[in-house]
Formats: sequence, structure tokens, C-alpha cells
Amino acid sequence: MTAKQALLLAFNLLKNEVENPHLEAELIVRKLSGASREELYSKDIFVDKEELLKLIELRKKRYPLQYILGEVEFYSRKFIVKEGVFIPRPETEVLIEECKKIIKGKEKIIDVGTGTGVIAIVLGSLFPKAKIFAVDINPMAIELSMENARLNNVKNIIFVRGNLLNSFKGPVDIIVSNPPYIAPGEDVYPELRYEPQEAYLSPPDGLFHIRKIIEMGRNILKRNGYILLEISPALSLRLKKEYPNSTIVKDLSGKDRVFILKN
Repeated sequence: MTAKQALLLAFNLLKNEVENPHLEAELIVRKLSGASREELYSKDIFVDKEELLKLIELRKKRYPLQYILGEVEFYSRKFIVKEGVFIPRPETEVLIEECKKIIKGKEKIIDVGTGTGVIAIVLGSLFPKAKIFAVDINPMAIELSMENARLNNVKNIIFVRGNLLNSFKGPVDIIVSNPPYIAPGEDVYPELRYEPQEAYLSPPDGLFHIRKIIEMGRNILKRNGYILLEISPALSLRLKKEYPNSTIVKDLSGKDRVFILKN
């Protein structure tokens, strides 16, 4: 079928299933055709209808679009994503912005739970003289983050397979993380069912991993070093009470999103 027919079919099948059916239809058709957006609308492009219907059915079951496409854009950079590794979200860009306010250029930085590597890779790109350690317990995540570092031509990262900060003695300047912070039973969007639970669940109350990173991090941070963590807005009041010297930064939606603690 032609690309125009495929776009119309995809839109009609998705219009009552997802928030942005026009965009998703276009992205899925482009994935199948290998065409750019301009080519999709200006050239005679053909798409396999059977393959299109397979992907649409997956998406209707709320299988993540990023897994279907095999990639995601984060901080104006392209990253490969694969099932078995947590998908980066736009909210994490706020964490990058807060890091930029602190990093001078030559710091030693640890990215805990690096996943696809987006935090480490963006910071490594912005601060090529910094020494960055990207750690994750998931071997698939380490492999994928290394692949993404090569894709983005970032070379100042050391990749470490390990659990939280157990592999480090310090001293380091900055610890940054988008850790698991969802409590069991908490309402989540349906796409998360397809992502690894260990990347977002933090039993019993959503704070286990955050507390561990802070506890372990304080032992290896330099004086006046920083811990920066992405958090759920639902946790901010409890964190502020437990760590009264901390700072909470809001995201673009006005929700509490980044926790900052100076050692």
C-alpha cells in the first residue's frame, strides 16, 4: 500500500487509542518505510500492510512507541532503545539542566542506574573534560549505553556493571541518577508494564533507592559535592522533611522533579 494509504489506516486505527494518533501514525509508517518526513509526503513510498497492522496492534496494546521505533530523542540527541532497558523520558532533561548549573568542567561524576546512558552521554558531550562513570546492574543496559555512547561519539565515560554505588570508593564531585521511585501499587501509565520493573519500582514506599544512593553517596562525595536525583512529585514533601537542607526543583509542568543535596 502507498504511504498515504498507510498513514490514513494507521491514524484511523490509533485515533481512539493514543493521545497523538497523527504523530504516531507518521512515525510508525516512517519506521517501516525508512523514509524521511519530507520523502513520505513527496515521493512514491510503499509500505507492507501486514507489517503495519502488526505494529499498530502492538501499539493499541500500549506497547511503548519507543520500543517499536527502536529509538528516542533526548536532549536533541538520538538514542537507541531496546526492550529490557528503561525508556528515557523528557522530564529527565530537567535533571540535565540542574547538573549544568553545577558542573564546571573537570569533575568526576557518577551516573547511577544509567539505563540507555542518556544522562552520562549528554553530560559527557557537554563537558568533555569531565570523567564520568555510568553504572547499572543490568548487563543489557551497560551494553546499550556503550552503543549509545559510540553513536553520539562521546568518549569520556567509563561503564561499570554494579549495584548502586557499591563499586566506588570516591572521592567524587557529583552523583546523579534517575533512580527507581515508584511504590508498588501506585498508578502508572500502561506502557510501563512492558519495561523492566527493577528500573522504576522501589519497594516498599518509593524511597528505598533514593535513600540508599544518598546514604552511600555521602560516604564517597567530596566536601561540597552534590547529589542530584530525579524524583516523583509525590515524594517531595517526605524528602524535604528527611533532608531539610535539600533543594527541590520543579519541571516545566510545575511539578517537583529534581532533588538536590549538597554534601
